[in-house]
Amino acid sequence: MIDKVFDHGRPGVDEGEVSGVDRVMPETVAVLAATDDARLREYAEDELLDDHEIERITALRDLAREAVRLNHGMYRWLCV
Repeated sequence: MIDKVFDHGRPGVDEGEVSGVDRVMPETVAVLAATDDARLREYAEDELLDDHEIERITALRDLAREAVRLNHGMYRWLCV
């Protein structure tokens, strides 16, 4: 499933840690950007999200809207 959401980035290894950047697929960004507040509330209720999680998912949606408006991509940084 994750392969369908993110393009494969190039992970790096530094002192035993793996890190990298993945590009979020434009289709995923578009769907997130199009999600309205009512749907976010429904999702939050279904997933039992707390206020902090709701704020984060709303901010992520707003970031997706800005990316679509500016015709930019979104990226995920990963470090394990």
